Amino acid sequence: MKRRGINLSHHHLDRPYFDRSSTHRQSNNHSRIILIAVLRSPWAIVLSVGLSIYLGTYQPQFAAWIAPIGSLYLGLLKMCVLPILLAAITGSMGKLMQANNAGQSIRRVLTVFPLGLLTISGIATTIGALTQPGKNLPRATLERLGVLVNQSGLDLEISLSDPATDPAPFTINPILTSLIPDNIFSALSEGQTLKVLLFSIIFGIALGLVKEPVTNSLFDVLDSVYKACNHLIQGLTLLLPIGLCSLLSTQISQLGIDVLLAMIRFVIVTIFTFITIYSLSTLIIWRRASHSLPTILLKLKEPTLLALATSSSLACLPSAIATLSDGLRFDRQTTQLVTPLSITLCRFGSVIYFALATLFVAQLYNKEIGVADWVIVVIGSILAGMSTSGATGVLTLTMLDIVLNPLKLPLEAVLVLLIAIDPILDPLRTLGIVHSGMAATALVARQEREVCVDQGSGV
Repeated sequence: MKRRGINLSHHHLDRPYFDRSSTHRQSNNHSRIILIAVLRSPWAIVLSVGLSIYLGTYQPQFAAWIAPIGSLYLGLLKMCVLPILLAAITGSMGKLMQANNAGQSIRRVLTVFPLGLLTISGIATTIGALTQPGKNLPRATLERLGVLVNQSGLDLEISLSDPATDPAPFTINPILTSLIPDNIFSALSEGQTLKVLLFSIIFGIALGLVKEPVTNSLFDVLDSVYKACNHLIQGLTLLLPIGLCSLLSTQISQLGIDVLLAMIRFVIVTIFTFITIYSLSTLIIWRRASHSLPTILLKLKEPTLLALATSSSLACLPSAIATLSDGLRFDRQTTQLVTPLSITLCRFGSVIYFALATLFVAQLYNKEIGVADWVIVVIGSILAGMSTSGATGVLTLTMLDIVLNPLKLPLEAVLVLLIAIDPILDPLRTLGIVHSGMAATALVARQEREVCVDQGSGV
């Protein structure tokens, strides 16, 4: 006799178990989504910056204790850079050579890159000439600069009236030798980015000229390597607030207020120049992309924050490519090729910094700059900036000698000053490299809808 209202089937008995399990999984997924949203929120970055300022100012010992966390985070980001660079450049160059519009993209690169470098260097030089950050400094400021040099421990003397003479002759050989890899495996193991870049370009061209189906498997392998490393870095960006707090608090704890006061005019002019270039680059990307300006700013948030947090342009490379191709819908093949080239080779941020630093030193020594000297500043800053590919820290600043040497100005006398304020300006220099490189890519690459139209019309 069946009891009314009671169902004893197995399906009904097991159902509460499955409902609880499903609810538990949904709850976990919901919590994971919330956690990811919180870590990617701008408020997490703001909180991280505020905590960094407090720790670097009032808790320097704790900032030094957590410094390895920032170094570990930056190392994890850099870990996938060379595989991504090798896979993206080689694969994209090979596919580009096999495409119908290869000549058009190459012509755009050869036009945009030189004009972009000249324009960026010209703007920075003009701003430095108009603002004159090293001209007519107060005596107290000059004395403070002299004290900082004396405290550096370097075996040198600084004279703000008589620059050093008899400099070594300027040659372009160091730049040329830094381009050619005699052993690609040694270049990979030593992290020589510029040599890896040149090898990737040459090997990609050769691979693209092999018009055989056997190359398709290699293209698939390169694409898999790129996607795997890019996926890993996308996961690491979730830890950006933690890495940012460690990196920034360490820098603040090492920065003295005396240095900032002594170089305040140069710091302000440099920050203003980088903001100006950032705004111009954003306008270029906005004009090239089919999105509103607020959408553009939102899409550019991740590479911008990564550049400021890590001070490593190579660590920002995957994010820059993903933003341009996935977020702003530029042609993926061209973006994967041009973005590493523009960020690694052009080095717009370093060009800006070297132009301003050269004029600062010249004005500090009251050197009269003629027409030939202006040409040296513009062209020399470009060459010095390009030579910083793969260099970090003090090694980057030493490339300034490429510009100062022909002008008969000493690098050693001001190097310690530039090192002292580098924690402030290095993130902005990196942002200039990444953001201006993305703008150059936007000028070369086309929107995917334009590519689809051309393919549909048989162009």
